[in-house]
Amino acid sequence: MPIVVGEIEFDPPTIHTVGLSLQILEGGNTSTATVHVAYRRIGSFRWIEAFPLQRVRTDMLSAVVRTPFPIAEQFAGSIFDLNANDGYEVKLLISEGDGRRTLRTGTIHTRAEPPDNPANPHMVAVDSDRTLAEALSSANPGDVITLRAGTYTWPITLDRNGTVENPIIVRGTSPDRTVLEAIGAPHGVVILASHVVIEDMTIRGSVWGIRIDDADDVVVRHTIIEEVQYGIDGRSGLNRNFYLCDNVLEGNGVNWPDTSSRTWNYEGIVVTGTGHVICHNTLSGFGDALGLSEPTVIPNRAIDFYGNDVLWGGDDGIELDYTERNVRAFRNRLGNVGMGISFQPIWGGPAYAFRNVIYNTANAPYKLNQDPSGFHICHNTSIRSGWAWTQYGTFASNFFFYNNLTVGTYNGVDMTPVIQLAHIDYNGWSPDGQFKFTQGWNGFKTLQEQSPYEHHGILLTQPIFEHTISIPPLFAAFMPPIDDAGLHDRSNAVDAGMLAPNINDHYTGHAPDLGAIERDHAKIQYGVRRSHTSVH
Repeated sequence: MPIVVGEIEFDPPTIHTVGLSLQILEGGNTSTATVHVAYRRIGSFRWIEAFPLQRVRTDMLSAVVRTPFPIAEQFAGSIFDLNANDGYEVKLLISEGDGRRTLRTGTIHTRAEPPDNPANPHMVAVDSDRTLAEALSSANPGDVITLRAGTYTWPITLDRNGTVENPIIVRGTSPDRTVLEAIGAPHGVVILASHVVIEDMTIRGSVWGIRIDDADDVVVRHTIIEEVQYGIDGRSGLNRNFYLCDNVLEGNGVNWPDTSSRTWNYEGIVVTGTGHVICHNTLSGFGDALGLSEPTVIPNRAIDFYGNDVLWGGDDGIELDYTERNVRAFRNRLGNVGMGISFQPIWGGPAYAFRNVIYNTANAPYKLNQDPSGFHICHNTSIRSGWAWTQYGTFASNFFFYNNLTVGTYNGVDMTPVIQLAHIDYNGWSPDGQFKFTQGWNGFKTLQEQSPYEHHGILLTQPIFEHTISIPPLFAAFMPPIDDAGLHDRSNAVDAGMLAPNINDHYTGHAPDLGAIERDHAKIQYGVRRSHTSVH
C-alpha cells in the first residue's frame, strides 16, 4: 500500500533552526519510504540539502515513562544554521522502494534576535525599592525600567504584558553595579507576563533565581544569578519562545564532587514548552545544569541549547529528557558533571546532540535510560577517565551515533540495553578493549568483523589532539575547561567522517573530521558573550 502523507507541519521557528514534521496518514505500517529535505532562502535559486527526516517509531516509545500526549505516525527533523529573521522555502521528497515519489513544499520565517530596545521606548528611572515597585505596578508596553546602581532588597514580580514590538524591559546599570538581593525569598524574580525582558543585573540570595509561568517571549540576558540553590524555573504553564542567553548562573546547592541522588533536583535552567532558545550561558554548582522537565500542558518541541559552558555540577550537563521532537543541543562545552547529555527518555524524537565537547564525567558522556527512541548523537568529543562509555538500561531504539570521538583511559564500551534500529558507525574510539553493544566483542577489530557496527569506524591512534589534554585519574580531580579540542594534523580521525548534510557541509580536506571540532575552523564561543546594552 503506498504511503499517504499530510502537508508539512512547521514547529515554532527559533533564531537559527527550524523543526518540521510530515504526518503519515495511511500506509505507514509497511512503508520503507525516506524523506529527503532541501531548503533555500526565499529569492535564492540554489537549493541546499539538509539531513533527511527521521521516521518516528511509535511502536518503540518508552514503556517506562509514558508520554502524556499522543505521538503521531510521522517523519520529523530539523534544519540548522539558518539566518536570523529570514524566510526559507522547504522541499520534502518522499521516496518509496517501488519508485513512487511525493513532493511537499512550504515556507517558514526564522525568529529575529530580541531587540535591544522597544520600538517606542519610554524611559523610567528608579533608584529605590519603592520607585521600583511603583514602576512595575504601572508598567506599560515600551517601558524601559532602568535601575540605577545600588542594591534593591526585595523580590520583584512582572505581571504586566508588553507587546512584540514594545516589550517591557527591566534593566540594571550593569550586573556588577545593580544587585537585586532577595535573601531567603522563594524567587528573586517572578515573571507572569509575556513580552518582557530582564537584563544587566545581579539576582542574589533567593532559593530560585527566576520563575517564569505561562508566558510567551520572555528574555533574560546579561544577568548574574548567584548564591541560589536553583537558577531559572520555566516549567509551569504554557511557555513559549523564551530567550535565556548570556547569563552567569552559580548555584550553592551542590558540593564538588558530589554526584549522588541528593544533587539531582538542583536545576540550573529548566523549561517545558516550545520555541525556547537557551544559549551562551555559563553555569556551575547545579545538579542538572540545563534541560527539560516532564511537560503537562504542551509537548517539549523546537528548543535549542547552544554555546553554553557548564563548568561543573552534580548530575547532567544537558537533559534532553521528555523531548517529543526537535529539541537540539549543539556546540556546548560540558565538564565535571555526572553525565554529559541525557536522553531519558526521548518520545519519538528526533532529539539532536552534535558538536558538543564533554569532559571529565563521573559516569558516562551520554545517558540512554528509560527506553529512549529517536535521536542523533553526532560529531561530539567526549573525554573521561575509565571506560569511554558505560550504559545500563533495558532498550534504546531508532538512533544514529556517528562521527563522534569517544575517549577513555581503559577498556572500551559497556552498553547493555537491547539496541533496536541503531546506526553506529564512522566513530573514533580509544582505547581498545571490550566493545559491548548489547552483545560483546573482544577488541575493536572483532567488533568491525563480526558486528553490524563500526564498519567504517576507527580505533584512534596517537596523537589525537593538537594540544595535550590531561585527563584526571579520577572524576574527583577537577578538570579545567578544554580550550581547544581540535585534532592533530597526524590524527587518524582527520577526514574519517561520514558526510551529513547541513551538519558538516563546510568541512576541510577530503571528508569531515571526527569529533566536535573540524580542523582549520574558527574556535567555538562557549559561555557568555560580551554585553551589548549596559547603561553606564
